[in-house]
Amino acid sequence: MNIFKEVKSAVSVKDAAIFYGMNPNRNGLCQCPFHNDKTPSLKVDIRYYCFGCGATGDVVDFVGKLFSLPPLAAATKIANDFGIDCGFLSPHKQSSKPPKQNPTILQKNNEYQIQRAFDLYVRDALFSLHEYREKIRMFKQNYAPTMEQGLDNCHPLFEEALMNLDRIDWMIDELTFGYRDEQIDFINTYKGEIANVKRRNEELN
Repeated sequence: MNIFKEVKSAVSVKDAAIFYGMNPNRNGLCQCPFHNDKTPSLKVDIRYYCFGCGATGDVVDFVGKLFSLPPLAAATKIANDFGIDCGFLSPHKQSSKPPKQNPTILQKNNEYQIQRAFDLYVRDALFSLHEYREKIRMFKQNYAPTMEQGLDNCHPLFEEALMNLDRIDWMIDELTFGYRDEQIDFINTYKGEIANVKRRNEELN
């Protein structure tokens, strides 16, 4: 099993940056640890690029540069810290006893897993909201009443679009542009409504 392929497919640079104590803003920018960065100039996503010093690469490059490790040691660190089973033996002889778990790493990994689960929930919620918005936009266009019909006899799907389009736009904006604590409050308040949107999408598919 290729440890480099495994860790790159499981962990993005943004994941690693957050795990190792960096705080990217909503645009994925944070202060670059590779030069004296006064303002956030490091863009982290699947890969990273610094607009200040030009540093760039994938997650193995990032962790290697961050901890002054060669590629194999960096990939092994990522696998160990993120609990990725690569079926990989380190170049040092391993004892039959499992290695002692570092409590700090365990705590960070737990925090990361919680954050990752929430991010996936937000991503799934946004996907459902966008999907529903596209449907009701189509309803508004395709089922708009003619002059002869008037608004009193309009199609139920047109009425659904009129009733929900502005609210769905608002919900998407709140989830997309809100800070983390605002997103958490939003999900806690409107999770029932998001579930209804998902059910409605299934009915309409």
